[in-house]
Amino acid sequence: MSKIINKVWAFPSDSNPNVTYQTLQYQDGTTSCNCKGWTRRTALDGSRSCKHTRLVDMGTADDQCLTSHQYKQRKETTVNYAKIKCRQISGLGHRKFAV
Repeated sequence: MSKIINKVWAFPSDSNPNVTYQTLQYQDGTTSCNCKGWTRRTALDGSRSCKHTRLVDMGTADDQCLTSHQYKQRKETTVNYAKIKCRQISGLGHRKFAV
């Protein structure tokens, strides 16, 4: 199961100016990054962290990133037809999915 991305930031590498790292913030508030600090280090409790995810957690990522992008949130509405519940997701051609 994949998580829904809320926002993404691009940070420059300190050691190589040709490299940028992407830090993702998901709708549930968790973060991930593709830098070596996040991908290679794991704490004893299994959690991961790097300077980029800490910037996001502190709320200062927008000041230090190259660029960022906020994803639109899809609206979900529940419609009851007879005994079947259908969920309509806007932005997908108004398709209905039986639950």
